[in-house]
Amino acid sequence: MENTNKLESGFQINKIMLVESSFSRKNHVELETYITNINIEVGVNVDGMVVTVEEEISVEQKVQEIEQVKIKVKMVGIFECTGDSPIKDLDVFGKVNGAAIIFPYIREHITNLSLKSGLRAIILPPVNFTKNK
Repeated sequence: MENTNKLESGFQINKIMLVESSFSRKNHVELETYITNINIEVGVNVDGMVVTVEEEISVEQKVQEIEQVKIKVKMVGIFECTGDSPIKDLDVFGKVNGAAIIFPYIREHITNLSLKSGLRAIILPPVNFTKNK
């Protein structure tokens, strides 16, 4: 019996790759009363049915305006529209869906960098990319 309840988005992930990663910290980090600044930038390029999404996240932790920790990670995802999709605007797909697919990879990388440096885990909060439409 054929399964007629297939869930297909009409898109496939061709590649997700780390293209930039930088980390710096002070030797003696004071993070008792720190402020964390998170900046997310998403760029989309559409070429035919191929959507390239570049997502960069920067994290800074400061104490009294003195930078303690700085992390910058950039990943690129390449997606291809391979079938019928309810999402017709490929730019919107990149800004919302593509960015949401890449985000957990960046989040994991930032957490691993912070732990490997001897700090407590920096875990980014969830992000609602639907605001990027």
